[in-house]
Amino acid sequence: MNLHTLKLHKGIRLVGLTVVMMLGGMLLSGAASAHGIERATDLQSLVQNGDGKPTLIMFASDSCPYCDRAEHQHLGPMSEDASYEGIHIRKVILNRDEVRDFDGEVRRGHELGRAYGARVVPTIMAFDAEGNPVGQPLVGIPNEQLYRSQIRQRIQQAIRHNGESS
Repeated sequence: MNLHTLKLHKGIRLVGLTVVMMLGGMLLSGAASAHGIERATDLQSLVQNGDGKPTLIMFASDSCPYCDRAEHQHLGPMSEDASYEGIHIRKVILNRDEVRDFDGEVRRGHELGRAYGARVVPTIMAFDAEGNPVGQPLVGIPNEQLYRSQIRQRIQQAIRHNGESS
């Protein structure tokens, strides 16, 4: 074999490896997104649609691995669970999204987060059916074993508050 043929074989192997890695990455990302949650774009429509459901919002960032963990291991599966049909579960990406707030004002994600005190990601907040904040925000992932329980507490607070305000 000459030098040109060796370089050609090496190039073909490198391209093949790259394709395999890309396909593997696509498969893994597809599996992860199966438990994703819907991005919030219009919070006002959630309170105006008349279903009377409270809302749980995760303020997140595209580059936050803890946000990905919170979404794919906790909030995503919860959003697909029939026992959580009574609440809207959404996310706001602070560094990218424009969102219509509960009051109708359109804000950048970081402005909306700042308005609700979300300065660290992930921050999870519960809102009643009228869009009023309920309870304390859940900032970060303070304890992985108790995290879903802490999220459930916020959901229960929002549902209880919803019942009291009706």
